Amino acid sequence: MRWPKIRELREAVVAVFSPRFTTRFPAKPCQVPERYRGKPEFDEKECIGCSACVNVCPTQALTMSDEAKSNPPVRKIVQRYDCCIFCGNCQDNCTTEKGIRLTDQWDLATLDRESTKQTHEHELQLCEKCGAIIGAKKHLICLYERLGPLA
Repeated sequence: MRWPKIRELREAVVAVFSPRFTTRFPAKPCQVPERYRGKPEFDEKECIGCSACVNVCPTQALTMSDEAKSNPPVRKIVQRYDCCIFCGNCQDNCTTEKGIRLTDQWDLATLDRESTKQTHEHELQLCEKCGAIIGAKKHLICLYERLGPLA
């Protein structure tokens, strides 16, 4: 019974006199590894508004709403960093493979939750006869270019 207490006392003394093992984070920026998964960012030129990223987001950090009654009709994709777990599903399932990318930014702490929200808008194409939503215009153009002469 006596020996475990001596061992614990020895560990405490060693811990007191050994150098600290902490980071200097706020004063000195932390370097993240090369393949670190951080904040996802949309590339407005490459994103076609297909909503593939919205469909695979496990935490619903990405949500989509179509507003067919507005002029012009738009698809809004809302991105919330406060809900995101940086899983990378959005990047892995992107149709263009460049529309959304994970960055190395990880320190996203803020006191205002509204500052963690971003909205991306894409123009929608509606059916001329019935007015139903066909899809985002950039998505249809991308499909047309990929099909080539088959279109």
